[in-house]
Amino acid sequence: MITSSEDILLILVGFLQLVVAIILLLSYKSNKYVNIFLVLLLLNGAARALYGGFMSEVSNTFINHDFSWIRLLLVLTAPNSYLYFKTLISDENRLSPRLLFHLIFPVLWTILVYVQTHYGFVTYDAWHSIRSITVVTYVFFYLVLTLLIIKDFYKNRNLDLKRAKHFNSIKRWVTTLLFFIILVNLRALVHFVFDIEDHGGLFANVSSILKLVFVFLIIFKILISPEILFGYSKLKKAVNSDSEGEVGSMSSVENKILEINSKYYLRDKPIEDYFEGKTLECLLFLLTHNSEFVLVSSLDDLFESEYKASLPTLKKRREQSLKEIRFLLSFRLYVPVDSIFIETRDEVDKRIKMIKFNPELLKLE
Repeated sequence: MITSSEDILLILVGFLQLVVAIILLLSYKSNKYVNIFLVLLLLNGAARALYGGFMSEVSNTFINHDFSWIRLLLVLTAPNSYLYFKTLISDENRLSPRLLFHLIFPVLWTILVYVQTHYGFVTYDAWHSIRSITVVTYVFFYLVLTLLIIKDFYKNRNLDLKRAKHFNSIKRWVTTLLFFIILVNLRALVHFVFDIEDHGGLFANVSSILKLVFVFLIIFKILISPEILFGYSKLKKAVNSDSEGEVGSMSSVENKILEINSKYYLRDKPIEDYFEGKTLECLLFLLTHNSEFVLVSSLDDLFESEYKASLPTLKKRREQSLKEIRFLLSFRLYVPVDSIFIETRDEVDKRIKMIKFNPELLKLE
C-alpha cells in the first residue's frame, strides 16, 4: 500500500529503471554482452524500488533479519557493477563460463541466510555481526576489483589509434558511473551496518533521499546519452564510422600527426614506433611546444645526458636528429621536407635561430 511521497518517488525511480532496461533489451542483438550487465543492474534496482514503493509497510525489508529474496538482490549489485566495467573496458564479445565464479558467493549466502532465518543456528547478536562483516567485506572486495581495472584502464596509455579513440569515447562515462557507484555503495553500507532505517529520524530520511538522488542521476545520464544507452557496441560502431570517415578524407588526416590524450599517432601507430632515443625526445619536445618558437640551442640540453662531449658534438647530434625527423615525417606524411618545421634565421649568418613544429601537420582529437 502506497502511504507517502517517498513511496511514490520509489515507484517513479523504479519505473524509470524498468523503461531504460526495456530500451536496452530492444537493442540486445547489437549489444549482447555489455548490455546484459547494465540490464541486470537496472532490473535489480527496479525490482527493489517498486517493491519498496508498493509494499511500504515492510520498507525495512533490506535491513531486518527475516529472509527476503528482494533483500538478497542487493548481493548481486556489486558483481554486476564490476562485470559491466570489465566488459566495457576490455571489449569481450562473449560470455565466459568463468563468470559463474561470481555466482558462488550469492548462492552460498542465500542458503546461509535461509537456514539462519528458519533454524537460527547462531544467536541474533552473533548473526548481526557475521552479516555485517560479510556483506561489507564482499562489497569492498568488488569495489577494489573495479578500481584496479579502471586504474589499469587509465594507466595503459600506449594504445593504438583504435583503442585510443575508444578510451577517449568512454573515459568520461566510466569516471561518472564509477563516482556514483561508489556513492551508492557507501550509502547502502552505512544504511545497512548501522540499521539507520530501524532507528528512523533525520538520518533515515536523508539516507533515503540520497539513494533516490544517486540512482536518478545515473538513469538521467543514461537517458541523455544515446551512446551509453545502447552500450559499447554502439560506441565501437561510432569509432569505426569515425575511422571510415577519416579514410574518406585521407588528404586532411593521413598527412597529419594525431594528438589524442597527449599521445601522438602517425598512420594509426604511436609515434614511438617510428622514432627512438634522443630523436624521439626531441620530436616530442617540439610537438608539445608546437604553439611557440623555441631556441634551437635549447635542444642541446636534450642530448647532454647521453653525449657528454664538446658543444660542437652536441650540435652535430642535434642536427642529425632534426634531419632524421624531417626526412622520415616528409616520407610518412607526403609533404615537402622544408614544411615539417617553421624556422627563423639569423639576419647576419643566416643560421637557424628558432624553430617550431608546423601546426598544420598536427591534428587534435
